[in-house]
Amino acid sequence: MKKRWLFTLGVLAFLGGLLFGMPAALVYAWSHPEKSTRNLRLYGVHGTLVDGGFAALTVNNRPSLTEARWHLHPGWLALLRLSADLDTGGDSQVHMNVSRAVFGKLRLSEITATGNVKSLFGLLGQPNLPVEGQATVDLPLLRFDAGIPIEARGTAEIRDMSWALSKDPLPLGTFSATVTTDDKGILVSLDSAATGPLDVAGSVTLSREHAYDVHVQLRTRPNAPPALESLVRSLGPVDAQGWYQLRRNGTLAPAPLAAPATAAP
Repeated sequence: MKKRWLFTLGVLAFLGGLLFGMPAALVYAWSHPEKSTRNLRLYGVHGTLVDGGFAALTVNNRPSLTEARWHLHPGWLALLRLSADLDTGGDSQVHMNVSRAVFGKLRLSEITATGNVKSLFGLLGQPNLPVEGQATVDLPLLRFDAGIPIEARGTAEIRDMSWALSKDPLPLGTFSATVTTDDKGILVSLDSAATGPLDVAGSVTLSREHAYDVHVQLRTRPNAPPALESLVRSLGPVDAQGWYQLRRNGTLAPAPLAAPATAAP
């Protein structure tokens, strides 16, 4: 009996080594054929399933992550959970742990990111925002259900942010966000440094029922340049205290992982 178990473990170890040592590009090509309708695609896949990487990731044909490497933790597979560390290079340095149980939710943890704010907005699907600045993100936890965040906590800061759609970069200031989660949902609290030319405050909430509410207010401070005052006034009317109020609300719908296939003409 003992020899039989040793033989079984030896076979499993051999098969595991063979599987984890497979070229990642070969596995990806097999699982994502050229005519696949999925909206997430990898380019320049290299390495193995355990230690590999890719040159770029696109979502809905928009560049997202670049120069990324992963390290898979095979030990978690025994508990029916996929777990891997992911690091990216390029204009933004991002590190995170990605994990998901067979019947569980997608979980991102230990998320840290530093880099140009424009490149980080690009990771969020907003690559064309005309802003510059240096951003720092620290999110210990971010969980998703069908592509919608259901739990998050951490902080983010954008330093020396400026508006790029002007002859000379228009300074805006330094801004921060604090993310918390309670029994009502996710709350993002927004604030600005006291010395910047633009005063910003407000919040973004996402309820357990996936309903979001955005309430952001901004106004110029006495040290703001005239060009910034004109920019804020162009957004719309302000209240008696000089605040421009932005209100948005609605409900997020789960997005399908793949676009529906279309019939050939």
